[in-house]
Amino acid sequence: GDEQLRDLVGFFVNTLVLRTDSSGDPTFQELLARIRATDLDAFAHQEAPFDLVLEALNPTRSLARHPLFQICLTLDVANAPRLTLSGNGTGDVVPVMNGSAKFDLEFLLRSDDNRRLHGTVLFARDLFDESTVRRMVTVLGQVLEQVLADPGRRIGDLDVLSQDERALLTGTWAGTSTDIDDISLVERFQQQAEQLPDQIALIDGDRRITYRELNAAANRWARHLRDQGLARGDMAGVLLERGADFATAVVAVTKTGAAYTLLDPDFPDERLQAAATDAGIRLLVTDPALAGRLEGPWTTVSTSPAELFSRSESNPDVPLSGDDAACLMFTSGSTGRPKGILSSHRNLVSTVTAQTYGHFGPDQVFLQCSPVSWDAFSLEFWGALLHGGTTVLQPGQRPEPVLITELSRRHRVTMLQLSASLFNYLTDEHPDAFDTVTVTYTGGEAASPAHVHKLQQLRPGITVVNGYGPAESMGFTTTHTIEPSDQPHQTIPVGSPITNKGAYVLDGHLQLTAPGVTGELYLAGDGLAHGYLGRPDLTAARFVPNPYGPAGSRLYRTGDLVHFDTDGNLHYEGRADDQIK
Repeated sequence: GDEQLRDLVGFFVNTLVLRTDSSGDPTFQELLARIRATDLDAFAHQEAPFDLVLEALNPTRSLARHPLFQICLTLDVANAPRLTLSGNGTGDVVPVMNGSAKFDLEFLLRSDDNRRLHGTVLFARDLFDESTVRRMVTVLGQVLEQVLADPGRRIGDLDVLSQDERALLTGTWAGTSTDIDDISLVERFQQQAEQLPDQIALIDGDRRITYRELNAAANRWARHLRDQGLARGDMAGVLLERGADFATAVVAVTKTGAAYTLLDPDFPDERLQAAATDAGIRLLVTDPALAGRLEGPWTTVSTSPAELFSRSESNPDVPLSGDDAACLMFTSGSTGRPKGILSSHRNLVSTVTAQTYGHFGPDQVFLQCSPVSWDAFSLEFWGALLHGGTTVLQPGQRPEPVLITELSRRHRVTMLQLSASLFNYLTDEHPDAFDTVTVTYTGGEAASPAHVHKLQQLRPGITVVNGYGPAESMGFTTTHTIEPSDQPHQTIPVGSPITNKGAYVLDGHLQLTAPGVTGELYLAGDGLAHGYLGRPDLTAARFVPNPYGPAGSRLYRTGDLVHFDTDGNLHYEGRADDQIK
């Protein structure tokens, strides 16, 4: 009736234009009461001259929009007498559009019987696609039907998704899965050593180390470390300069059944001491030149090759599962004290197995240039060694553009993983670094459309992938392969989940947000870490039950704001908190 229609019109005006306070998740009836109060307050000033309003508010002026509001609603209620002329019929008046929009959105509503609403929506094509506006109108109708049927329903419980949208958001867009063998890093690496014993596994300067040689050296190291007390479930620190000995030590630790935490020699002693202490390492693998930098209750092992040659080269064959801890990485500490992220063998193996975001195999050459304390290390190291590929070890602890270029060209590197800043710099200053590269990744920051386009023009056929993923989800969690184009793309999404990882965009009530709507990104799947070592409070706050997955599964709350586009690609929009990344 009339009263119900006036309430609905008030709802339209206030939710679209006046932005009535909806805090506290009120019921629709409570929201109408707030709307009524807002209306009455506004009506008290309806005679204010427009020019005085502008003078008082002094809004920022722009030729692109109306200075006070960008959403307008008009209502025509058919109360006027109908025109009747004897002997003549009457017809509807059809408005004529002039091809321009005065506002971003303009709702022109009409009621012929004081009960039903129909009308037109005008929109600015520079801001909205027609499909977006059609969905907006459809959802608004669905919301009104729900609140009329149950005015006591809380607005946070209103369903704004169609069945098809919900199926996408919990199905294909949430991620895809495939069955892979649930094995450890050790078993997967040993398979490569058995099948491809003479394939080059490591390149360190002029040294070329085969899978047979690397496996044998790691086995000798592992047996020595076990004799020093390192066992399954323990934690070992590895403090070595990047090189063949460092790589051998990492593989050896996993063969003992222990997990490793990689200690960057470039870090200050205080930071190294804190990391080793927080990790609770049982044993520190280092060399005499670095051993004096740390002191603690752990056993320090720095041995010479002569001591190792007496050890057996056979595999120790310590039983391991995918759930066993494999590594501990520390966050940068951008929100305070660095947190130790404990990840499993499954996390690492799954990230580089049965994937389509890159090429993995014996014919691939990866460059390991990322800092060893970052999760990016895993792709460059294990991504090669678990597939019979070769990993080239860059000297030093930080990516060096000149070294990257020289090593890439000399060893015909096929994969480069780069931060966005480094990607841009190499594209501008050292494009020959990509001469033999088939796949390159840009990540960590917003991808530069101009630099991506420039590289694709310089190196036709190269695959450029924008990647996203926090350490809590073990490296890349979503990726987007950037298609070449005649002009730079306006924006580059962070893409969709890789195989066996998942992503959901949720609101503050853990409800799915519609395509195009900003929400917080929650991650799922095989990449999720066990949690933060020794920090059960933080683990519980960030790793939460997954309402959209199997019983017992978890979500990781990233704190990143994103939205899905109409193709199911995620677009990064910023942080939900004040953390600097």
